Amino acid sequence: MFTGIGSIDFRKQFKTEDDCLKYLVDIKWGNGYKCIKCGHNEYYKGRQWFYRRCRLCRYDQSVTAGTLFHKCKLGLLRAFEMAFRICVRKKGMSTCELGKELGCQQKSAWLFKAKLQEAMKSSEQHQLQGKVEIDEFMVGGFEQEAPGRTHGEKSLVVLAVERVIDKKGNENLGRAYARVIDDASAESLKTIFEKHIAKEAEAKTDGWRGYMPLKKEWNINQELSNKGERFKLLHTHIMNIKGWLRGIHHKCSSERLQNYLNEYDFRFNRRGFMDTILHNLIGKSMNMQPIPYSKLKVCELNT
Repeated sequence: MFTGIGSIDFRKQFKTEDDCLKYLVDIKWGNGYKCIKCGHNEYYKGRQWFYRRCRLCRYDQSVTAGTLFHKCKLGLLRAFEMAFRICVRKKGMSTCELGKELGCQQKSAWLFKAKLQEAMKSSEQHQLQGKVEIDEFMVGGFEQEAPGRTHGEKSLVVLAVERVIDKKGNENLGRAYARVIDDASAESLKTIFEKHIAKEAEAKTDGWRGYMPLKKEWNINQELSNKGERFKLLHTHIMNIKGWLRGIHHKCSSERLQNYLNEYDFRFNRRGFMDTILHNLIGKSMNMQPIPYSKLKVCELNT
């Protein structure tokens, strides 16, 4: 397992395509082989060293078959390098930067980064616990004469964060999840509660009426925000997300915004485990089915 956040350590371990293939072989078959066609667990040597041929159905399987790395046109060495840079850099990298530094076209960098963002989605298995704060914000800012939660052409996002006590006894943020929503109705807001907030959590929101119907299922305390004064940590997190989108990517289409929020959450929620974050992402990518370009290209390319 690769551990570390330094580029020197990374390049010591991954010098060639074969180094990457060996790493994937250990992840995929390190605990035993299982044919993806028939489920049999015995194999022969395949056509190449990183293949396994099933003894029962004779299906010859590559280590990248049925994974996010299937038919990776960038090459595995570039793909690993891209995953590494997106993971360990605090603010990630735009596809324009990745294309220049890795010597590939921006469109190629965009395509593989979009696949990695799919792997960065939350498993929704670890809900927020304890004290949780929730609020909405708009990406792009308010439009003139757009009152209340009206967002016009802007994207509306709901954010939930944990408040925890760190080792020094200071209150800080734990994990956080952000989701794009159509509007600020109770039905739309309910999604983040169902997927990311435990029923026993002490949820705190502002006085928006959209949260009132949710009190039947969740423990929600409402109080006036006072222009964010009572939600300082949460609003700091909101400003960090907006600053990241403006500073690194400059713009983001509404269709792709959730993917970028997934990327941000993935890094933020693993900030205490940065030495294994690359291994985590590669492992998640190995457990995902290949994603064709047609499913990713839902909008014009934005970095």
